[in-house]
Amino acid sequence: MKLSDLRNNDTSWRIVVLNGPNTTAAINSIGNLNELLKEWAKSLGVEIDHFQSNHEGKILEYIHAAVPTATGFLVNPGGLTSVGESLRHALKDSARPVAEIHFDNAELGSQSIFSPSVTSIFSGLHQFSYLGGLVSLVLALDDLDFLHPDGNSATNRSHGTPKSLFV
Repeated sequence: MKLSDLRNNDTSWRIVVLNGPNTTAAINSIGNLNELLKEWAKSLGVEIDHFQSNHEGKILEYIHAAVPTATGFLVNPGGLTSVGESLRHALKDSARPVAEIHFDNAELGSQSIFSPSVTSIFSGLHQFSYLGGLVSLVLALDDLDFLHPDGNSATNRSHGTPKSLFV
C-alpha cells in the first residue's frame, strides 16, 4: 500500500515542521529525519517545510512568514515546552491546525503549555511521532467535517482551535 492510497483527496497541503531549542541532538541522532519526512510528504502528495532554531524570536518570524501559505504545523517546542508562551500564542493566532510532537514522553511530561491549545499531540515514538503526526494531520485536513479549510460542519476545526465534540 502507498501512503497516497490512504487519502480521499489530492490537495497538496503545505505542512510546516518547526523544531525549537534543544531538539538538534535528537534529530541528528536519527540522521535522516528531515529526508524521511520529505519522502513521506512526497508519497502523501503534500509539501513540507522544515525550520529549526534555538531562538524563539526566529521561530516566531518564520511562523508569521509561513502562515499565508501553511495549511498546518507539526511543532516540537523542545526547550520551549514549558516556557514558550510567545510561540504558543503565535501558533494559536495562526488559526491553523497544530500537532505537538515529542520524541519521548519525558519531554512532554505534565509541563507542556502547548497541550491545551494544540489540535493534537504525538509523543513517545521518537521519529515515528513526527511520521504519525504528518500522516494524521494530512488525513484530518482531507476530512471536510474535521480539519479541511473549506469545511463548515459543526465539528470542523480548520481554524486550529481545540473544540470539544461533547459540548
